[in-house]
Amino acid sequence: MEKPCCSHKQHDSGAAPLPVLMDHSTITNLAESAFPEPLYGNVTWQTLLSRPDTLTDSMCAGLATCPPEGFLALHQHTQAEIYYILSGTGSVEIDGKRHAVSGGSILWIPGDAVHGVFCGPGETLHWLYVFPEARFEDIIYRFQEPIKSKL
Repeated sequence: MEKPCCSHKQHDSGAAPLPVLMDHSTITNLAESAFPEPLYGNVTWQTLLSRPDTLTDSMCAGLATCPPEGFLALHQHTQAEIYYILSGTGSVEIDGKRHAVSGGSILWIPGDAVHGVFCGPGETLHWLYVFPEARFEDIIYRFQEPIKSKL
């Protein structure tokens, strides 16, 4: 019998990472996170891939949601970031320029670019975010003061 190739748990042997597969049920049951300070925004997110919880060794990723009249405050971090808009409408500001986005849009945000997400009345935005780091906790968000491990 073949061993499964995919897992979402840390490999105990320290061997090279294996592919990671999460099904819809697993993703649905992941905890949501939010900022402790309202001034950073009311976006929520679920971390999907991040050491040590997954076998990923060079990237981390998650799902984020911006509610109607919600926002992710302007911020920056050293790492570049990708947003793939899964559904909804809103806008993403990057270095002072607002971009209207909707389901199917993709954005590459350069490292250290000042960016944020904004939704108007009746708008909700869902997106996948990806960073070139093994651990989400290594992303340092710079708002008015540094915070770690927060979208």
